[in-house]
This record gives sequence, C-alpha cells and structure tokens, in this order.
Amino acid sequence: MLKDGHKLHAIEIYLQCFQQTLKNNALLDLFCHFVHERCFDQLRTKEQLGYFIYSGAHRSRGEQGFVVIVQSPKNLDHVNQRIELFIDSMRDYISNMPDHVFKKQREGYVVKKVEIPKGMYDQVHKFWSEIWHHQFCFDRPQLEVEIIKSLERTDLVQFYDHYISLNSIHRRKLSVHVNSSATALQGIDDEEPIIDEETELAAVLDEELPSPTDEENTETIIEGAVEHTVKLTEQSPIVDTITDKDSKEKEKIIPEKQINLPKEEWIDNVHVWKSKLSCYSLAQPHEEIKIPVLYKL
Repeated sequence: MLKDGHKLHAIEIYLQCFQQTLKNNALLDLFCHFVHERCFDQLRTKEQLGYFIYSGAHRSRGEQGFVVIVQSPKNLDHVNQRIELFIDSMRDYISNMPDHVFKKQREGYVVKKVEIPKGMYDQVHKFWSEIWHHQFCFDRPQLEVEIIKSLERTDLVQFYDHYISLNSIHRRKLSVHVNSSATALQGIDDEEPIIDEETELAAVLDEELPSPTDEENTETIIEGAVEHTVKLTEQSPIVDTITDKDSKEKEKIIPEKQINLPKEEWIDNVHVWKSKLSCYSLAQPHEEIKIPVLYKL
C-alpha cells in the first residue's frame, strides 16, 4: 500500500469474456446491470467485507470482461471465496427472477443508457473515446439499446454458463491481490490515545444540560429524557424481527460454505507471463472514415 498506516487488503477478480462488438457490449452491460446492485448489497451491506465494493464491465484494447473489486481488512482467501460464492449464486438469481421484474430491470437500464449527457464534458468524453479507440461509433448508446431490448433471460443465462460459471471450460480468470504492508500489520497506530467513554459522555452531558442555576428547567429536561428513554425501551422490537427474517432469506441465497476452486497459478514475473500469451484481436471500427493522405512516403 502507499501508506504504511492502512491495514487494508484489496482484490480484483477479472473474468475475460469476448471482443468488443455492439452485441457483446449490450450483453455484458445488461448482465452487469443485474449484478451491480446485488453485489454491493451482498458483499458490503450484508457480509460487510469492506467499504469499497465495485462490480461492472472492464474494457481495454478491444477486449472486455466482468470485474469485481473489494477493498477489505479481511484475509484475501476468505474474500475470494465470498466473491466466488456470490458469482455462483447469480445464475439462480437471474433464472428464478419473475418475468415482470426482469422486464422492468431491462427497461430501467434502457432509459438510463440513453440519458442525455449532463454537460459538454461528458459529451466530448464519449466522442473522444470513440476516436481514441478507433471505433468511431458516435451513436453507440442508441444502437446498443436496440439490441438490449431484444435480449431475453435465456441470453443472460447462456452468457453466464459460457464465460462466468465456475464449471465452464471457457472461463478465464485473473485475480490480483494487494496485501497491506508489514508495518501496518504490526499495528503501528495502535498507540493512538484512547478516549474513555465515561469521560466523553460526561463531557457531552455537561455541554448539553443547562446550568444548575435554573433547577426547574433542569428537572424538566431530565424528566423528559427519562420518560423518552422508557418509551423507547417499551417498544416492541419490530425492526429486529424484520432483520431476522431478512437474514434468513439472505442465508438461503448465499450460505456459509466453501466452494471448490480450481488450483491457481501464481504469476511471479508479469512480463514473462504476458510474453507467453497470444495476441487478442482489436475491435474493428464501426464506420470506416477515409482521411485524405497529405504526404506519402
């Protein structure tokens, strides 16, 4: 880590899928739309693996894939297991989704994708990205939306089985682990001053309560506070009941279990590893723009 005081680890799981085309882009984007909110809710809100959780599409040099990034203080092997269990649960989630929910989610993403840019910077960034990647598809959102409207649940399930599923022979996974520094793990900032809770509470009460000169007002405020506390204590635990019910449903979605992962291959030298890979074909331009040649060698 850049700062020795950060006791955090990070993991990025990248599942490479296919080349960038309008149809492939639409299929991957729709899958990421269904997964994104559920990934954040499961890994951050329910399991509390870390504060920073991200999932989505990653595109680079003509290829694209699905990526999950987690920054967590927990052991990365455990985090990797929880991510894989979440990914493994997504097939049943999509397959068992009611038809009206699927269509509503798809329509919502269509509306979001064709939103007008809020500023000139966003519009220029989209156009310049097309020029930079030599694809020149300046009406990409509108073209991909027409494809998304035709995608059905079976298309997402087939995509998942071919590229995302742990049992697929076509699955290509790259997992990047970043561990915290040894200095941070030794607890160098454990010597921070510890504030006594009783002292802090007494200081807060001294600031909030009125001066003892006004005894009547003081008694009224204290009596009101005590009465309010009693009322809170006598309330039925409705929130806890709902939480328990929700937690049981969450356990049904992703149970606490270990998933059998294939044996990993650790990369000691990135340059040597990359030199052994075959070249990936670049995305082809959507339109051929002919530029006059001013000077020919």
